[in-house]
Amino acid sequence: MFTIFDLRIYLHYVLDVWTEAWRKKVAQGDVIIVRYADDAVLGFQCREDADRFLEQLRERLRKFGLQLHPDKTRLIEFGRYAAGRRKKRREGQPETFNFLGFTRIGGRSREKGYFTVYRKTIGKRMAAKLKDIRQKLRQHGSVRGVPGNRHPYRAPRRAEARRFWLRRCRV
Repeated sequence: MFTIFDLRIYLHYVLDVWTEAWRKKVAQGDVIIVRYADDAVLGFQCREDADRFLEQLRERLRKFGLQLHPDKTRLIEFGRYAAGRRKKRREGQPETFNFLGFTRIGGRSREKGYFTVYRKTIGKRMAAKLKDIRQKLRQHGSVRGVPGNRHPYRAPRRAEARRFWLRRCRV
């Protein structure tokens, strides 16, 4: 059984140290890694580096009895040139990815048109949280509400929903 602390130390050796060595020895272009606990996003300047790294990472994890989650592991084209390249190939908008509760979307700033990454709360989580809030408010009304006495509860329920939502957003 691993604790979060054990997992961080284990992945530091299995992933972080190995990736740093791989970057210096094998990579042709820049390599960026962002990792939080067991979630990671890696950025590669060259597609060939990304393909080679993914294959070698799978082998490395196999040695330690680990594997990548097949639904969460994918190679996408992302960055300031992705939109233009995909447009030339007639492939549509660049793909997005989820990381740490947010969907990351590549785009342009409004003022100067510089590339920027927009973050948006993952839609499934937002819908689930709103459903939870709705259910809690219904329970509140059924426990404390008296038939024919609903009007006085409208304003406090809205205020409670707002407080509950703001508390959940801060977590």
